[in-house]
Amino acid sequence: MEDARLEEGKAEAAGIEDSRVEGPGLEGARAEDLEEIDTIIAELEVSKGKGNLILCVVNAPAYRDGIIRAFSGRFKAKIIPVEEGEDVIQSLKSGDFGGAEVLIWTMPEKLTEDLSNALNNFRELFYDAGVPSLVFSSQRFLDDVIRSAPDFWRYRGNYYELKGLDRGQAFEAIDALATSLRYQSKEDLLRRRRINEYLLEKVNDEKNSAEILDELGRISHILGEYENASKYLKQELKLSEKVSDILNVARALNNLGILARDTDNPAEARRLYNRSLEIAQTLGDKSIISTSLHNIGLLAQDKGDIAEARRFYGESLKIKQELGDISGVSSSLHNLGILAWDTGDIAEARQLLDESLKISQELGNKIGVAFNLGQFALLEEQEGNLEKALETIRHSEALFLELGSPMTEVARKVRERLEKMVVNEKMREERLLEAHRR
Repeated sequence: MEDARLEEGKAEAAGIEDSRVEGPGLEGARAEDLEEIDTIIAELEVSKGKGNLILCVVNAPAYRDGIIRAFSGRFKAKIIPVEEGEDVIQSLKSGDFGGAEVLIWTMPEKLTEDLSNALNNFRELFYDAGVPSLVFSSQRFLDDVIRSAPDFWRYRGNYYELKGLDRGQAFEAIDALATSLRYQSKEDLLRRRRINEYLLEKVNDEKNSAEILDELGRISHILGEYENASKYLKQELKLSEKVSDILNVARALNNLGILARDTDNPAEARRLYNRSLEIAQTLGDKSIISTSLHNIGLLAQDKGDIAEARRFYGESLKIKQELGDISGVSSSLHNLGILAWDTGDIAEARQLLDESLKISQELGNKIGVAFNLGQFALLEEQEGNLEKALETIRHSEALFLELGSPMTEVARKVRERLEKMVVNEKMREERLLEAHRR
């Protein structure tokens, strides 16, 4: 790394925007992301003094800012926030880059017609600039580019997708099952499965069978047995359609949508959620409406469409509050807290997650408590409170273990990472103390 390039004074003298940004850095980033970042750095090195167009998808704005900070520590960078097409055209036509070695562009959440036309019709300017361009956008924005600005997409150089901080799936936004299932331990869950399996063999009523299949599907999902969950829920859907139990059809569709998302098929998940929502709206069932809206919001968040995710979560939360669905309110607050964290608003994230945690504790909802504690552990880690983070993740892991959740393994990995960090920090402090004594 060339030290001269890291000096803020020289950057400012050269007319370069101060590129250090607030928000989390790359601590705890996925190994795959770090490898991709190394590849991008190598490509930018090769592209020095030449035009190049590199696209990079990062959904969480706060994580994107941390990545930009990393690149700006390696290169003289000019950061150009884009809101409309004219921002792109005028910036490139001016040629006034202040000696920057790389232009870093941050795209808005949505692709407007104006911006689409600018990207499509003035794409050559990125190469004429004589400086490589690194363009950051969300997945939602890129999907719109491929559809509406295909010439820009084809004109690009390389394309990279950075998934985000390795927080672990246990501590991401939570899906909402169409019907809740309360249990106190793995043994309790397994006992209920045995009872339902016995009942399924004995009952002759198809509607009752569908309800039993629904619970078996949800139990399998909680245990991480996705193939069994899919089998039971598809049987439930078929029986519910046969007996014209339309409300149960909507529930089954929603829960199958969760499985589709968990198995990395967001398009199928959205299709199933939409069908569930349409049926629920026709029936006027607000509970299923709020559940479907919640899960559609989660898909929007996955794609980096922050405004859309917040809108769906907000609509779902309002309905849950009207219905007095306290457990559902807790889930919505949790997801809104994750959304706040993704956008770098740590104070808001803490407030929302704390509200969610308190509700889960009052309800005796251990799985909700475990998720919130896991998230708090990562927030404490981010703010450098390693001992507090370790204490919190141990509590979360213990609850997941008690419940027999597959998230136990994720919590274990976080706990082991934090234990190493605490040991390393203590060793560093001891070395500093020893050096001071000398």
